[in-house]
Amino acid sequence: MQVYSSYTHQTNNSTNTQKQNQFNVNSLGKDDFLQLLITQLRYQDPTSPVDDKEFIAQLAQFSSLEQMQNLNDTMLTMMESQQKLTALSQATAMIGKMVEIYSEDGESLFGRVTGVQFKNGWPEVIVDGKLYSFGEIVSILEEGTDVGK
Repeated sequence: MQVYSSYTHQTNNSTNTQKQNQFNVNSLGKDDFLQLLITQLRYQDPTSPVDDKEFIAQLAQFSSLEQMQNLNDTMLTMMESQQKLTALSQATAMIGKMVEIYSEDGESLFGRVTGVQFKNGWPEVIVDGKLYSFGEIVSILEEGTDVGK
């Protein structure tokens, strides 16, 4: 039995607000597998029955595959949670810092980060009363830096 899986993870680095996780498994489910097993038993040749060890091995393989898929789902969830936690930690560390931001219209802005807010599970920083994606910050400036240069 072959199992094909694909995982697509896209993050827009410039805005860090678009994120998409897809997990598709194109395979037979547990019920389909058991139905095939029952059908195979029902239509086997009574003069040469299939060895029960083969069935046990198939069930063990299916159980193992199912557990690996469950583990994969859990790992994907943990990875996404870790990414969000890291972004939150980095964004909150920016509070009080002078930053340079390239806005969506390509304008370079300077200001102090005064807060952090979440939008779609990802942090946005508040600079001069306006929300900007955390990914729009291009530099962190030292205190006393002349922003005109």
